[in-house]
Amino acid sequence: MKRQIGKGTVLFPTPAVMVSCRGLDTAPNIITIAWAGVVCSEPPIVSVSIRPGRHSHGLIKESGEFVVNIPREEQLRKLDFCGVTSGRNTDKFAELGLTPVAGSEVKAP
Repeated sequence: MKRQIGKGTVLFPTPAVMVSCRGLDTAPNIITIAWAGVVCSEPPIVSVSIRPGRHSHGLIKESGEFVVNIPREEQLRKLDFCGVTSGRNTDKFAELGLTPVAGSEVKAP
């Protein structure tokens, strides 16, 4: 279920988030990130910290886009799976029964 929560200026407490992304011609991926934060409130800009060796890092560098997803409590097992499983060899969306839907402002799901 996709739900718009509106624009905000803080993520507090600092939650683990699920960052979804895709390359220009690749399948989408989703990764768990514990390092995310607000950079600017107007325009709304968030930052995430992803190691260069991670599969998602290359996808985001290629496309310049990502989406921050804030999981609900019942999604904690999915959050954990996305943090310990590489999208290089696994379609995490399919594995977890998640449906990638393009964002309203970007192509990343």
